[in-house]
Amino acid sequence: MTAKKTRAEELREKLARASAAAKEQQERKTAPKPTPAESTLAVDREHLGLHTKPIRSTVDLPPVQHHGLKDWCSETAVMIGKTRVTTQDVVRAMVARLLTDETFARSIRADLTK
Repeated sequence: MTAKKTRAEELREKLARASAAAKEQQERKTAPKPTPAESTLAVDREHLGLHTKPIRSTVDLPPVQHHGLKDWCSETAVMIGKTRVTTQDVVRAMVARLLTDETFARSIRADLTK
C-alpha cells in the first residue's frame, strides 16, 4: 500500500519536472547549429520517432513512363553486370543522391517548377 503524498512532496516533484524540462530546453538552444545540408536534410526524429524498419513509398506512373523505366532497368542491369536492377533499386539510389548532391537536387527542383 502506498502512502498518500503530501502537498509539499507533490510540489517538490512538480518543481523537479519543471527544472528538468527547462534544462533540456536550454540544452537544445545551446546545441551546435547544424550545417545547411544537415538542417535541410536531417529527419526531425523528435516528431517522427526513430524508425528501424524501411518505410514503404509508392508512386503511380503513366504506362509509358513505367515501361520506359523497366526498359532502363533491364539495360542498366546488363551494363553493370547484374542479373537485374529493380525500380526500387533505382528509386533508392535517386533518393540517396537527391539528399547528398545539391546539383542534382537543384535539377529536380527545376523540373518540379516546369
